[in-house]
Amino acid sequence: MRKYMEIARNISEKIFYKEFKKQLPSENELIDQYHVSRNTIRNAISILANHGIIKRVQGSGYFINQQLINNDELMLMASKDGIHPTRPQSYEDKCTILKKLKTKILSFKLLQANKQNAETLGCELGADIYYIERLRYFNNELFCLEKTYYLKKLVPYLDEKICQGSIFEFIQKQYKIEVNDADEFIKMSYTNETDSKKLSIPVNTPNVQITEINYLRNNVAFNYSIINYFTSDISFYNHVTCL
Repeated sequence: MRKYMEIARNISEKIFYKEFKKQLPSENELIDQYHVSRNTIRNAISILANHGIIKRVQGSGYFINQQLINNDELMLMASKDGIHPTRPQSYEDKCTILKKLKTKILSFKLLQANKQNAETLGCELGADIYYIERLRYFNNELFCLEKTYYLKKLVPYLDEKICQGSIFEFIQKQYKIEVNDADEFIKMSYTNETDSKKLSIPVNTPNVQITEINYLRNNVAFNYSIINYFTSDISFYNHVTCL
């Protein structure tokens, strides 16, 4: 992981754990704290600002987005840290949340890319692709259905045990993969007969469907997912900077 990204993640954790409550320390204080250059700190701050976690007030510094931080049922779309249905107040709270999150693997396969896979991932027909289908539960209630594809030449190894947890956390640590850009498409959806049987819910149950394609730094796609969210107790947040 690049240093400024590591620092941005560390600062965001301090924000969500209330170590930084209203405003970030000054650039000079952050430089002293992390022992890095001014450019590295500014790059880290830019990530947090682009995610909407902080806002810059000219001449006054960087202030924490309280509306975002105080929302207990929020998914930050720009984050690739996995599912966090609520924002923890402490490390102990985070551990409690993760204990409440359960995963059920419905399918784990190594497939050859068809036309749709190849077009979406920009790979050749017949390329090896991992396909994972899993259910996520929070507090024993259905949270989402995930159908995810990973290009094997970029993510060489996955197994069902890895897929029980955060796949992104694994590939970040194991293969140093970081998301540089992503395309996300959000729409209202209704369950078909096949998915309804898997989920034991009525056909045409409404849900929020997010299709996401993730890219490396060189704009090569390594993953795409179709995720259907069934919980009514969550909001999706995405910060937009107008050109």
